[in-house]
Amino acid sequence: MEILRNHNLVDEILQKTCPPRHMSQVAWQTSLGGSGPLDRKVIHKFECFGGNEGTEYAETYKRDAPLRSGNVPLLRLEPILRRLAEDKNPGKILFGHLMVDFTDEGESVAVKVANSNGNEAFYRCKYLISADGGRTIGPKLGIKMEGLRNMTDIVSVHFSADLSEYWDDRYFACHFINGECGTVFESGAIVPMGPNWGKYSDEWVFHFGFAMDDETRHQESALIPRIRELLKIPDLEMKVHKISHWAIESVLADRYRVGRVFLAGDAGNRRPPTTGLGLNTAIEDSLNIAWKLALVLKGKASEVILDTYEPERRAVGKVNCDWGLFTFSNSAVINTAVGLVPGQKEENRARFQALFEDSDKGYSFKAQVARIIDSQSIEFCAHGIELGFRYSEGFLLHDGSLPASRDPLGQRYFPTTKPGHRLPHVWLERDGKVLSTHDLAQNRTAFALVTDSEGGDWIAAAQKISKRLGIEIFIAEIGDRLPYRDYDDRWEILKGIQAGGAILIRPDNIVAWRSIYKSQNKGQELEDSLAHMILME
Repeated sequence: MEILRNHNLVDEILQKTCPPRHMSQVAWQTSLGGSGPLDRKVIHKFECFGGNEGTEYAETYKRDAPLRSGNVPLLRLEPILRRLAEDKNPGKILFGHLMVDFTDEGESVAVKVANSNGNEAFYRCKYLISADGGRTIGPKLGIKMEGLRNMTDIVSVHFSADLSEYWDDRYFACHFINGECGTVFESGAIVPMGPNWGKYSDEWVFHFGFAMDDETRHQESALIPRIRELLKIPDLEMKVHKISHWAIESVLADRYRVGRVFLAGDAGNRRPPTTGLGLNTAIEDSLNIAWKLALVLKGKASEVILDTYEPERRAVGKVNCDWGLFTFSNSAVINTAVGLVPGQKEENRARFQALFEDSDKGYSFKAQVARIIDSQSIEFCAHGIELGFRYSEGFLLHDGSLPASRDPLGQRYFPTTKPGHRLPHVWLERDGKVLSTHDLAQNRTAFALVTDSEGGDWIAAAQKISKRLGIEIFIAEIGDRLPYRDYDDRWEILKGIQAGGAILIRPDNIVAWRSIYKSQNKGQELEDSLAHMILME
């Protein structure tokens, strides 16, 4: 959302996204309908993605970013992205075309393309970005996807139905446990898909998990009856839009670059969807390589800066693969606690029924299960994972400071201006207008220098190196009686520099360089550092 905000897409996305109040809780329960003694029972639920407005938990999400997370199905997000691409490249976004082959010829890449009629055309490009999900380009280059494959088969059913009588307006997702069946593969989860939201969502997607050797996963005619059975709404009218089969995997490319070809998105890493890191990772990959390519193609930077893409983004890809696997695997702990142990149907039924027993034993058991389900907050409350990604090497220079704090459970985000980290969001005021620190680089292939009233040497050096390299460096002096005022008094807390210090921000709002103290050499430290990063001198 932060990246799309910088492309002026947020207003339209916010019109289509799920409002926070309708994605503030995640639940585990027995069914939506039914009238039996174990039907419509909530096993446990907890707040997610910032929770309800007004809580301390929600305030951390509002405080740490210029806007909250969005939740837009790709079928409604993709047209927005397509319009942006076509506006920037009129007539050059070619749908209905297939890349047939490519050859890296050293100085350029030759690409053969066929349209929907089978007519072929040839293109030549300086660089090629593989965003094909790892289907074609990576394998041809000999890139290996390392990790676990085919862990579980997932079947997703996208359908329309009226569930307004049953759905809780606050739910982002609901996991159903069929205690009468007693196995993990006789459960499932449902998520609303909009375009209306809450209980009045028009569309839904239901996910089932199957063992990879279970042939019943291909019996699509059985899926609709099964959804009705799990929901305990036997006469539910459903219009199916699509049934998708996909495998849970956690794989990472051994390289993100070969010659003039770069991997982005799922071509570089694929992970379980828990925590929702896939699309976010892909958009971050794209921005990272885009601004570097822009500088190189405009002749303002050495081609060597492209070598920083792989160490930065592959490291993040690995973290996200590991986290996706970690959070997905934790669901097995919940299944065991609730009573979904393979091969123990009778024991599972007894355990499940004990959850709702009106006795001291039942209350204790349910409280313990709730505590175990709460551990899945690593998936639904991973604020530190979402905003706390960092680069340890790449287009940056370390300042020798101690490593930034990190929550091992991924819940808490610790803002820091240490090089390699996302610039903390802080509201600033300039000329009567309120803006974010994320607006300082102004959405260009430009940098921003942040300092204060005692940073004159840094400003002079930035102007000098800007003229020398032909790149824009926007200056932001923050403080009382300065062009930028600390609107909420948070910059003073988070800036991490002393009076006269300075921070250099990359076009993607990652901190590239920092001096905690005043310049000792009339700003030459900044000039040398930026020249080194841009020109690799």
